[in-house]
Amino acid sequence: MKRYGIYALACFTAILLSSELAFSLPIVGVGPDLVIVVLATFAMAEDPKTAAIAGFATGLGRDLLISSPAGLSAFAYSITAYSVALAGTARGVWTYLGLIAGATFASHALFGFGSMLLGQDMSGTPLARVVLVTTGYNSLLAPLLMPLLRKIALAERPGGAE
Repeated sequence: MKRYGIYALACFTAILLSSELAFSLPIVGVGPDLVIVVLATFAMAEDPKTAAIAGFATGLGRDLLISSPAGLSAFAYSITAYSVALAGTARGVWTYLGLIAGATFASHALFGFGSMLLGQDMSGTPLARVVLVTTGYNSLLAPLLMPLLRKIALAERPGGAE
């Protein structure tokens, strides 16, 4: 149970850090989405149902904290977390990076297409640029965060750390 509290705190911190990095260190006007890195790392250690619920809660929290259509991040994050949980635990750095890159790409593509269907303004940045730059940014930052996030994801898990 303690692990879920730590996960919630890590997601909240990731939301704040992502917002700050998007303003202070943007690459071509786009920042990282560290929430997906935290969510995907957590989902790798969970069953698909729990991962989808965590993704929905995380996305809904993100939607409420930033100005985005309510429920759109929840939808994108829950589908992404479910898919990552189906893929299972990453064995090795390259597999981990592949899952993070795939999760970021899928999540932002779902969010972008959902925004377009709802008629939301995409802040003038083309969807392809947002998806590709955020995927690259997350792929660069994920190895730095991986050791800490894996400890959080595997804490108090039945069977212990791998």
